Amino acid sequence: MSDKGVDKIISHIEAEAEKEISETLLKAREEADTITKAAQEKAKRETERVLSNGKRVASLEGQKIIAEARINVRRKRMDSQEEAIVASFDAAKKALEELAEKGKRDNLTYKDIVFNLIVSASEIVVGNKLELVFNHRDSKAFNKETLREARESVKKRTGREISLSLSGDTIQCLGGVVVRDLEKQVEVDNTLETKLNQIKENLRVDVAKILFGDKI
Repeated sequence: MSDKGVDKIISHIEAEAEKEISETLLKAREEADTITKAAQEKAKRETERVLSNGKRVASLEGQKIIAEARINVRRKRMDSQEEAIVASFDAAKKALEELAEKGKRDNLTYKDIVFNLIVSASEIVVGNKLELVFNHRDSKAFNKETLREARESVKKRTGREISLSLSGDTIQCLGGVVVRDLEKQVEVDNTLETKLNQIKENLRVDVAKILFGDKI
């Protein structure tokens, strides 16, 4: 109740009960003070409640904004990391392509890599009659002497005596070889693309650590 309302009540009491004005006025003023004080306390509590709710809402809203900002930063960082990782593998693929085309890159020799791929395939298949399938470029490069060297590599590393022949088919790939077991009708895909894809997921964490350290 407002102070005007209180004064109006007091005036009415004074007009109606002049004989009891002192006592009535005192009582009225006490009641008015009580009402005013109660109203003020209620208003204060309500104000504090509204402010508290406002602060809580503002706090929650602020936390939401901060959380969303952190998520966006993390997402952008992960996107940047993924782009860098993909770029690294693209560079590796390009390096393999260059190695296959030129035959040598830094300390790597393409011929030795192909021999290693043939040997690893021979450890998987159980037959002794194996057929090698290359892309058009490598199919031309492999001759009887190269096949003999490949057989010697297999024997030296696995102890197996096998027969190697060159397929009349060719495949589309950067390099590497597909080894067919003519006896068991199975084949091992050891092309460069397949090998790179096989190790990509295993190497992804290692590449990320090299690129970004602990920030992954």
